[in-house]
Amino acid sequence: MLNIEKEWILELLDLERKSHKMELKIARIISYIFHPLLMPFYTFIILFNMKIFFASILTVEYKLMILTFILVSTFLFPAILTYILLRKKSISSLHLEKREERTIPFLFTIVFYYGTYHIMKNAEVPAIYLLLMLASTFIIIMAFLINFKFKISVHTIAVGALTGILIGISYRFNINLLLPIFMLIIIAGLVSFSRLALNAHRPAEVYIGYLMGFCFMLGLFILG
Repeated sequence: MLNIEKEWILELLDLERKSHKMELKIARIISYIFHPLLMPFYTFIILFNMKIFFASILTVEYKLMILTFILVSTFLFPAILTYILLRKKSISSLHLEKREERTIPFLFTIVFYYGTYHIMKNAEVPAIYLLLMLASTFIIIMAFLINFKFKISVHTIAVGALTGILIGISYRFNINLLLPIFMLIIIAGLVSFSRLALNAHRPAEVYIGYLMGFCFMLGLFILG
C-alpha cells in the first residue's frame, strides 16, 4: 500500500515538473513573439490595414517599403548589436536579465528609433506615423532613465503603448476598433504572465511598465 502511494506521489511530482517546464516554454515563446523590438513593426502593420484616410493614401508598395525599413532599423540592427555585445561578453544573456546590462542596448535602441523617425520624416511619411515613431523613441528614453533605479518591463511598456495607440485612434477618429483592442488586452495579459512566469520581473515592474506605455500613447491623442 505504501509503495502504491509513493509511486502515486512520484507520478504527481513528475507531472508537476512537466507542467512547469511546459509553462516556462510557453512563456518564452510569448516573450519572443511579442518582443519589444518587434512592436513598432506590428504597430505599423495594424495601422496600415486600418480603413482610415491616413492609411488609404499610401500605396501597397510604399507600405511594404516602410515596413521593411522599420523591421530592419528597429529590430534587426538592435538585435545584431545586442548579439555582438553577448559575443564580447559585455552582457551575460540576450534576455538582459540584469538591470545594469540594459544600458548600452537601450542607447543603441534609442539611436535606431530616432534614426528611423528622421529618415521617415525626410521621406515625407504622413504626420501621424512620424508622431508615433517619435513617441516610441521618447518612451525608450524614459525606460532608459528609469532603468538606472528600476528594472521596468519593456515588454509590457510596448504592448501597453500599442493598446493606447488603438484606443486613442478610436477616440480621436471615431472608428470602431473594439475587436483589436480586446485582442490586445488579452495579449497584454499573456505578456504579463510570461514575464512573471520567467521571473524576469516583479509584478510592480510589469504593471507599471504597462501603465506607462498605455498612458503615454493614449495621452498623445486625448491631449494633442
